[in-house]
Amino acid sequence: MFEYMEKFSVDLIVFDLDGTLADSLPDLATAANFACRTLGLPQRPPAAIKDMIGGGERMFVARFLGPGNEKYLEEGLKLSLEHYSRHCGDLTRLYPGVKETLARLSHKKLAVLSNKLQRLTEQVLEVMGILPGFAAVRGGGSLPLKPSPDPLSAIIRELGQTPARTLMVGDKLADIITGREAGALTASVTYGYGDPASLTAAAPDVLLSRFSQLTEVIL
Repeated sequence: MFEYMEKFSVDLIVFDLDGTLADSLPDLATAANFACRTLGLPQRPPAAIKDMIGGGERMFVARFLGPGNEKYLEEGLKLSLEHYSRHCGDLTRLYPGVKETLARLSHKKLAVLSNKLQRLTEQVLEVMGILPGFAAVRGGGSLPLKPSPDPLSAIIRELGQTPARTLMVGDKLADIITGREAGALTASVTYGYGDPASLTAAAPDVLLSRFSQLTEVIL
C-alpha cells in the first residue's frame, strides 16, 4: 500500500499500545457496556466505542456514557475499570506480526507510551507476553497524557537517547503530535483506531498498513 522513499536510523522506538500493538477494543467495549448496563444506560456497539478510545480512561468513560450523563462519571469509571482489570486479556490480541517484529527489532531500545493507566498498560503487555521486551513502559497517572510531548521526552531522557534518533509509533493524531513536539520521528499505523485519511493528512514521517513494515523502514 505504501512505498518508502527512505529508511530511518533510530536507536529508540516508542510504541502506543491500544490500536498499535494490540487490538483491545473487544475488552474495552465489554467493560464499557458492563458499566452502561449496570447504570441503566444504553449500551454501545463496538464500532461506536472504537471512535471513543483515546485520551485516558476518564475521557473514554465520559464518551461512552454520553451527553447529559455526567453525574454517572465517577461510578461509570469505577465500574468499567474494575471490569476491565479482571478481563483485559480475555479478547485482546496482538496485531499480526507484532511479536515477530518486536523480536527482529530487539537490537534497538524499545518502549511503550500509552494514555492507559500505568498498571493496566503493564498488565496488558504482560498478558500479551511482550512486557519483558521493553526498556521502559509509561502509562497514564503521573505525567500529562498524549498529545503532550512531556512523557515521550521523559522516556528519551531516562533511556539516554536523543529525540532525533527516536521514532514514535502510534495510530492516532495524538501520537504524531507527541512525537513531533518532542523532536522525534513519527510513524502512523493505519490499521488501528485512528482515521486513515486524517493520519495521511497529518503527514507523519511514515505510514504503515502492517506492523511488520517497521523492519522495512528502520536501519
